[in-house]
Amino acid sequence: AIAQDQSSAQPQPEGPRESITGTLSNERTIIAIPALATPSAQTVAGLRTDTLGRQIAEVIAADLERSGLYDPVGPANLRAITMAEVTAPRFADWQARDAENVVHGFVRASGTGGLVVGCYLYDTQLGSELVRQGFEIQPGDWRRAAHKCADAIYSRLSGEAPFFDSRVAYIAESGPKGNRIKRLAIMDSDGGNHRFITNGQAL
Repeated sequence: AIAQDQSSAQPQPEGPRESITGTLSNERTIIAIPALATPSAQTVAGLRTDTLGRQIAEVIAADLERSGLYDPVGPANLRAITMAEVTAPRFADWQARDAENVVHGFVRASGTGGLVVGCYLYDTQLGSELVRQGFEIQPGDWRRAAHKCADAIYSRLSGEAPFFDSRVAYIAESGPKGNRIKRLAIMDSDGGNHRFITNGQAL
């Protein structure tokens, strides 16, 4: 399970959408999402913290893009941020990229065999912090931490209930037409972490 240390905690679909203020907008909010920083590259349960920093940012970006409201930039083709920048962003850099918001964060070893993931959202024009969340997780739960970070960002900017950190249960069928095997399966909302939870021997 994910233990959460939590403090305080616009949009561009294909057609017009009513924004939070009630006006119609055709443009998605640009959000810069560089790879999460790490104090030093460490390996925890076979996973490198620097690699996870990029992968977590990729999941956050994919989640936000899938909502249809945001236009994430990065983590590819964005410079790496330092640990100091996590809580002190260089706002002018992100303004120059026309990013209205920027996501910063970090990944580090917890010292007890797990990981600590921090996630921050900033308004680049106002230079203000909008979201700050932290998670102490088992290494295998890194995707869930990314979904929780995306949920916090989505909820703060849209005012809507979060949904990225959810799972889908379904019946998976395989085998020839006359001898189908049905198994109960579960996966994350984006198709990740797929696994079967029954063996197909009984309905």
